[in-house]
Amino acid sequence: MEKNLPLKLDRETLGQLATKQLVDIIAEQAIAIEKLNNRILELEQEVEKLAC
Repeated sequence: MEKNLPLKLDRETLGQLATKQLVDIIAEQAIAIEKLNNRILELEQEVEKLAC
């Protein structure tokens, strides 16, 4: 899987991937989710500061 090209993550496409490719996608998504959660927390703290 090339990381430069976006992969359409529909059931048909995912069903054609090897287990290793699926694990790679899950690991990448877990990292992205963690980064997004951290950013949300930062923004919530900023909003709290501005609201006071």
